Amino acid sequence: MQRTAFLVLGFLRGELSAQEQEELDAWVAASPENRAFFDSLTVDDSLHRKLAAYALADEEQGWQRFAAKYFPGSLNVPGPRPDNAGSGVQEGGETAETPLRTIRSRNRWWMAAAAIAVLVLGTWMFLPRKQQPAVAVQQVNDVMPGSNKAILTLADGTTISLDSSGNQVIAQQGAAVKQTGGLLEYEPGEKGAGNVYNTLRTPRGGQFRIALPDGSAVWLNAESSLRFPVAFSGPERKVEMTGEAYFEVKQDAAHPFTVQVTPQTAVTVLGTHFNINAYTNEPGISATLLEGAVQVTAGNDSRRLSPGQQARVNSSGQITVLQQVDTEEAIGWKNEIFYFRDADIQSVMRQLERWYDVEVEYRGAVPSRRFQGEIQRNLKLSDVLEGLRSTGIGFSIEGKKIVVVP
Repeated sequence: MQRTAFLVLGFLRGELSAQEQEELDAWVAASPENRAFFDSLTVDDSLHRKLAAYALADEEQGWQRFAAKYFPGSLNVPGPRPDNAGSGVQEGGETAETPLRTIRSRNRWWMAAAAIAVLVLGTWMFLPRKQQPAVAVQQVNDVMPGSNKAILTLADGTTISLDSSGNQVIAQQGAAVKQTGGLLEYEPGEKGAGNVYNTLRTPRGGQFRIALPDGSAVWLNAESSLRFPVAFSGPERKVEMTGEAYFEVKQDAAHPFTVQVTPQTAVTVLGTHFNINAYTNEPGISATLLEGAVQVTAGNDSRRLSPGQQARVNSSGQITVLQQVDTEEAIGWKNEIFYFRDADIQSVMRQLERWYDVEVEYRGAVPSRRFQGEIQRNLKLSDVLEGLRSTGIGFSIEGKKIVVVP
């Protein structure tokens, strides 16, 4: 068993000699079960997703929990060594932090886990169902991830439901609108249509993308909205938003693009890429600049941002500018990733609430542990929680509710 695990690991890493490759080929050809599971390891992504969930924790601790659950006592193989020696969960008086390996750098950890699991999990897969180990988060209560869905409200109040399967042309005053799957495209309308406004709103568990009539593109996260004219006219291009959105604004020096976030807070640009997070249940409003330049205004205060900077506006309207932030954290959602950087459990749960359309209940003290890393947003809720459980925090799913137990 150890020899085969070694061969599979070598295959995944591209390090097998010709003789070792022949030995592995012989094992694969020895039975239909070996072939089926080897194919599932190298082609199917189910094991990859499960290991990704387990990587939402300190690697050594996550490895031990994974090994203890799926193949206790089968193989004595050490888990991956973190790049930073000594990093891990801090105990005592300090705030506990759970470092995570990013998707790009944890391949060694996945490969080692997969090489061992190919034997033990492979055996488990072909056992009678009654012998399968119980999972930590009950699948019967599972919640699927969000998807492309939104409500478009026209100027006359008409509402149109949009989802990934939709393909339609919506004719209205001054503009033609085309929906193709999760994208809504506005063609340039008549100049007189500048006073005609539409609103695109995503529910919890929804996201959508829109191409505005000037060619600018906007991605809406869950529980967000964008109000915009069907045609831009006058000296300024202006839209209003709530929730979270990522903007790629088409450059037009003669017509600045303004995003009104609240009556007192706005972001003005000429042509640039930036993200705005303005959820009302977050500590404040944040604007993160990836390319170009933006001007953030809150009341009488105004700050100009350069790429890599982030402006945070608190409830009092004060602006703080952070230097060289991790822009991947700000736009992780747009790239279909939950990206946590020194995030507390409540921040993590707020993201899950919006994307999976669930509520969260804390039974007992709110855990103080912090999280850093990333995981794909296309996983089922149970897979995400399985990874979070590796930190020592307890989770369960009760209907449309996540229960957190310290």
